[in-house]
Amino acid sequence: MTSRSARNGLVALVAAVTLFTALTGCGGGGGDDMAHGGPSATATLTATVSDGVQVFDVVGQVNQTFSAGELIAHPGTIRVNFSVPKGSAPHNFVIDTLPGATTRIVAAGQSQSVTFTASKPGRYPVVCTLHKGMTATLVIL
Repeated sequence: MTSRSARNGLVALVAAVTLFTALTGCGGGGGDDMAHGGPSATATLTATVSDGVQVFDVVGQVNQTFSAGELIAHPGTIRVNFSVPKGSAPHNFVIDTLPGATTRIVAAGQSQSVTFTASKPGRYPVVCTLHKGMTATLVIL
């Protein structure tokens, strides 16, 4: 037979695990990303190459994040196809330190492409000037 204090300890452990699971989610990834505007901003994108141009498809999401936290490319010409889904606030894509790497403010359901050159390896901050904290990084290897 189990003692009362052992039972109470077991009940407390089960309650703690249940609370932890409720607060942190149950393993994540269950396909719910798209319900919130797309993949997590911690995603890393590597450029695809089309006619010698490195290309990224980036989304300014409903939850005020970019669809990727890092964009990985090599020195050269880069095109960013930037879109904002329906139901989102407007966003823009801005890399202040690279000439031409700035979109206009893009409304929900719209898109804009920008082409620019990144000639030096480094880490270039990407921001949406409308939403503090909406950031990413272009990494030139």
